Amino acid sequence: MAVGITGYGVYIPKYRIDRAIIGKAWSSRGRGENAIAGPDEDVITMAAEAALNAVAHTGLDCAADLNALYFGTGSALDFEHSSLGVIGEVLRAGSEIDYADFTASPRASFAAFKACQDAVASGRIRNGLAVGAEQRSSSAGSQEELNCGDGAAAFLLGTENIIAEIEATYSHATNFIDRWRDADSPYVKEYEPRFTRDYGYKQHMEAAANGLLEKLEAGIEDFDHIVLQQPHAGMVKGITKALGATPDQLSHRNLFDFLGDLGAASAMIGLADILDNAESGQRILVLSYGSGASDAVSLHVTNVIKDNREHQKPLASYIENAMAVEDYVSFAKMKGALEKQDSPAKIGLAPASAALWRDGREIRRRDANKCTSCGYVSFPATIRKICVRCGSTEFEPVVLSRTGTVHTYCLSLYVPPPLVGPQALIISDLDDGCRYRALGTEILKSDDVKIDMKVEMVMRKIVTQEGVPVYGNVFRPVRIKEGAK
Repeated sequence: MAVGITGYGVYIPKYRIDRAIIGKAWSSRGRGENAIAGPDEDVITMAAEAALNAVAHTGLDCAADLNALYFGTGSALDFEHSSLGVIGEVLRAGSEIDYADFTASPRASFAAFKACQDAVASGRIRNGLAVGAEQRSSSAGSQEELNCGDGAAAFLLGTENIIAEIEATYSHATNFIDRWRDADSPYVKEYEPRFTRDYGYKQHMEAAANGLLEKLEAGIEDFDHIVLQQPHAGMVKGITKALGATPDQLSHRNLFDFLGDLGAASAMIGLADILDNAESGQRILVLSYGSGASDAVSLHVTNVIKDNREHQKPLASYIENAMAVEDYVSFAKMKGALEKQDSPAKIGLAPASAALWRDGREIRRRDANKCTSCGYVSFPATIRKICVRCGSTEFEPVVLSRTGTVHTYCLSLYVPPPLVGPQALIISDLDDGCRYRALGTEILKSDDVKIDMKVEMVMRKIVTQEGVPVYGNVFRPVRIKEGAK
């Protein structure tokens, strides 16, 4: 039974920082840009948006047909707590679903990918979603601060309507220490970059690639595209030469120059970039690496690849749709390295309370009730037991639209932390006729929002209280349209 990719999606934050700005702050230099998550984003919000894009690519009914969600990141928010249920709520997945976290390495995403493949191949699940995301914390002035970027990618795996069949996988692993982050520090450390490059990255990826080629009885020349983990542009050159790869095989964009070291999301986003333009019959070799382990994956593109391209949000559109962070101080604030010592506003309820558990789920799922007598829609569903328009108590469940237009808005210049002024509050007329109120995001000045402007509902981190993030829906100016080129 063939198992392969049936759909995929990526997410790249809007903000970019020129490495020259970071270097100048520490009397050094840098070239290229890093993608930077906004102050209300984290690995969960980025993973959720990539997952939504993957589901939209295929039109999968998550409530009925999504059986597993596997998540890989080196930037896990907690040592004991999984936030995958939040992503499941955004996807409107059913409760009969397998959640699993993979972490502690930049190859965690492909550990999740292979586990998902095995679960589908065994017949235990029909459709699974493997997601990789990264948002590393880095100490000020470090190489990690200079090079690390943020982003996410998601791949749906199944046995029907496959766009890229998984031909084989091969793994090579040893006890090798390159980068690490201990429990007492939020920052990644590295012993010696050249040691990591030569004996970690290059040696392990070469061994994984050669092992896969031997398993397939193939040569490197049999692949049309080669996707590499990209922690640094210089490291990519070494493995390219060792493999004997040609420039045509590596014709996809150098993600490090545009987005930075994307960690657990790097190879996944690189694969998505190839699939955005891949043709039927082409073969793809993917190589991931992290913590002394490398995975090699061989894929064969099918003629189904062209069927759903109108529903894609390609990587190129995310790279082009960017906003520059102009100075190091703003960058440090966004990364959390520079914080004002104010007490953040509290939401009035414990994040683990029954009320937030019930209402938060309905909000993230966009559940609502529609009066069967007059058609008025009440939201949240469990709070409104009587129709405020006609007094009826008979309802049918509906799901609110994600998109709409701005009916009215206000901008608050002075807001309590963690909110940052100007903070938009938007009332939107949704495409389904309902009216919805929420905070705005990616609105930095008055010109960024207008009456009748198209907006989309996305999940963001509203506040973190007692160490627990609280997520909710906010409005963002429509950023990427499906089928964008």
